[in-house]
Amino acid sequence: MRFLYLVCLGALLAPTLARAQERRDPDRWQVTLDDGRILWDVRLVKLAGDTLQVTRPDSLATVSVAHVTEIRLIKKSDVDLGTGAGTMNALMGTDDEVYDLTPLDFADRLRAVQKLFLYHPPEGSAAGP
Repeated sequence: MRFLYLVCLGALLAPTLARAQERRDPDRWQVTLDDGRILWDVRLVKLAGDTLQVTRPDSLATVSVAHVTEIRLIKKSDVDLGTGAGTMNALMGTDDEVYDLTPLDFADRLRAVQKLFLYHPPEGSAAGP
């Protein structure tokens, strides 16, 4: 009887567990400003005119795209035990996507940030290309 109960419980929970595994974690970003400040572990919210809005764990921050020098997507690293690969990449950030906006003029910076939102839509918004 107990075995039958466990089988039924497993059958009921299987779809829920599958959906939980399909849910993706929100992208984590780092934004570097021209005065050397770094906004760590933020989520991109939207681009409103020439202002980039990001959320931190405890607040909403806005910065002018004119002052953004780099935007970095912090990639979640998986360590495969036994191969030795992955650990150093995670520590050094070599798996991250880095968008260096320094050489771009203002109009190109805006276009670059617009493309970031296209390719990495914020959680809860429409999917990208």
